[in-house]
Formats: sequence, structure tokens, C-alpha cells
Amino acid sequence: MLYAVGINPEIADLGNVDPNDIHSVTALSQDLKQILSQTPQLNDILVKGEISNFSAPTSGHIYFDLKDESSIIACAFFSHLQTGDRIDLSNGLQVIAIGSVTVYEIKSKYQLNVKKIIPIGDGIFSLKLRQCRDKLEGEGLFRQDRKKPIPRLPRKVGIITSKDSTAIKDILNVVSTRFPKMNLLMAYVTIQGIDAPSNIIQALWTLIKMRDIDAIVLARGGGSSEDFMVFNDEELVRVIASSTKPVITGIGHERDVCLADLAADVRASTPSNAAIAVIPDFQELRNNLLYLKQSLERSYKSNLIALDVKEKAAYKGEYGDKPRKKACYIATAVYGEDDAWQVKKLRKFRDETLSNHWMGRFFIEVYYAVSPYFVLLFKDLKPLNFIARKLLDIVAHKIG
Repeated sequence: MLYAVGINPEIADLGNVDPNDIHSVTALSQDLKQILSQTPQLNDILVKGEISNFSAPTSGHIYFDLKDESSIIACAFFSHLQTGDRIDLSNGLQVIAIGSVTVYEIKSKYQLNVKKIIPIGDGIFSLKLRQCRDKLEGEGLFRQDRKKPIPRLPRKVGIITSKDSTAIKDILNVVSTRFPKMNLLMAYVTIQGIDAPSNIIQALWTLIKMRDIDAIVLARGGGSSEDFMVFNDEELVRVIASSTKPVITGIGHERDVCLADLAADVRASTPSNAAIAVIPDFQELRNNLLYLKQSLERSYKSNLIALDVKEKAAYKGEYGDKPRKKACYIATAVYGEDDAWQVKKLRKFRDETLSNHWMGRFFIEVYYAVSPYFVLLFKDLKPLNFIARKLLDIVAHKIG
């Protein structure tokens, strides 16, 4: 910790301190920058490392990190220093950077301002990742034909992510919008650090063994390329590939692709898209069911109309249309249109009636004769229809 020159921190008393000896944050950052710029050992130095978190915005400047097995330093390669032949830089490239260490004053972070870059081949991390990918791909773990379909309406979905992360908030927002009553099981894990792969693997096996889990989402929000190295772990990739439950990954952003994404059954660009891939849209399901219901009703009515027309054509030629209309009117009045159990009886009764059975003719005439009086007396045909229903059951039984 830095203190004003000449002040003993153990006996410092603000009443005795010269205000000019108190640094502002900006002044401190500027002092650090000046110290670094005046240190020969930190100017025009050569630094070897592997590029990661490469970014080339439209400004023309290039930003990246240089890393080795233990450390990382931020680098800036400004456009006015990019002279000569353009070099294709990318993550995983091993380079020697020539530049000076300085302080980015706004955040008081030191970085290497690069003046020249010399590529020397692939970095060790890039080589290891490529070797692992080639190995797993050769074993068929990334084949499309082994990927499992996502259930259209899962009973329960397992979510693997870190607690209080942006990823879980994004997923819950999607669930509340698409299917608020969807059953979820949260498996909170550490998704960064040495223990992260084993924690994720343990959570995966736990969810895989649960019988009511129909799909698993593995999600993590954005971060640096080092943050995503967890999802390149070989053992984790093998567990995902061997899962009996479909696994959907939503790791980082569109540009971030890990080996776990290649082994997953569905790779989504973000945690939100991973949730959309597995959580059904309730309103869409409701609309589809309504459409099916309406289609079935139309089909059912069309079949009834077709059957009615066919029967009408068959009876009309032999008996005429008037007796059938009377019988159909009574059938509708007494039982209604939707009583499937009585329809069979009524058809048989109607057939006999149309064949001039005396009981059928008698029943029809009685009904037509007394129905006006029931309307006058009770203002309703319900009492008559109750009696007629009983009589019709007897008649149908007798002539059946």
C-alpha cells in the first residue's frame, strides 16, 4: 500500500498532514504510469506468450491477452503502429510481442503497448486443445447421428449453472415467459477454477440418474476464453456424450464454442437460447390444441352430415322424407344430438318406424298431439321429453 512521502502510517494524523501530500486516484495512476515509462527494464522489451481473448474492433486497434502456464498480461496494439505486412492474429497463436509496459489510467491496470508482433507458431494451449478435439472427434463423440432429440414437452428439466449468475436469471426469465409452471431442478455448481470440471460432472451424473428428468441444460454467461477452458475438459466432454438424457449447452456467446458444445445434443449460442430450445411455449401449445380441437369438430360434423345424407338418400326413395323428419325431430328433442349411447337405439327405432311399425307410428302421433298442450301448461317441453325418453326406451326395446 502506498502512503504520502514522509508519513508514518502508524502515527499518521490527518490534522498534521499537508493536503498536497494526499494523492487522488488519478494522480496515483499517473504517477505509476510515469514510473513505468522511466524504467528501462519495462520499455521496448520482448514478451513471448499465447494470444487469447483476441478482439479487433472497427477502430482498427487490436486488443488481446498474452498468457503462459501461470500468468496473463493485457496487450494493446494501436492502429498507427501496425505498419508493414498485415499479420493474421487469432487466439491460440504463439507470438513474440515487442513493446513497453504502461498503465491504462482509467482503470489503473498495467498493460503491454505493443509496437511489433512476430508469430512463432501455435501456442501450447492451442495445440493441446486441438489434439484433444481430434482425439474425441476420431472416437465419434461429435457425430450428428448420435445426438438425441429434445422432448417436445419435458416433465422436468435439470439446470446446471452457478448460483446467482446472469445465466440462471436469463433462463428463469425465459421460463416465466414461455411456460411458468414448468418443473425445474437446479444443480448449482462452480463453473470456474480447478474444481469446476469435477463439480459439473458430478451434477451431470446426478441428473442423468433421475428418472423424471427429461432434459439437461448446462449454461454459463459470457467471459474470457480462459473462463471457458473448463468446458474443454476431456472427462466432462465424455460424460456429456455418454448421457442418456439430451444435453443442451448455452455457454458464453455465439463466438464461444467449446468441446462441450460439440458433444452436446443441442448447442445454443446463449443461456437464454438454451432455455428456449427445451422449454415449450405454453401459448403455442394451447393454440395448437385449439386448432386440433376445431379440426376434429369439423371432421366429426362433416362425417355426420355425410352419413345423414347417405341414410336420407337410402330411405327417401322407399318411404319418402316426411316420416324420417318426424322421427329425427323426436330423436333430437328427446335425447339431443350428442348422446352417443342412445343414437344406436334411435337408429334402430327409426328404421322400424320408417318400416311402418304400428308402435312407432303411434308414438310419433302421440308426441305431436300432446306437445302443444305441454308447452301451454309448462311453458317448456322438458316434462314431456322426460316422459317421452322413458317411453322411447320401452318402444325401442320392444321393437328392437
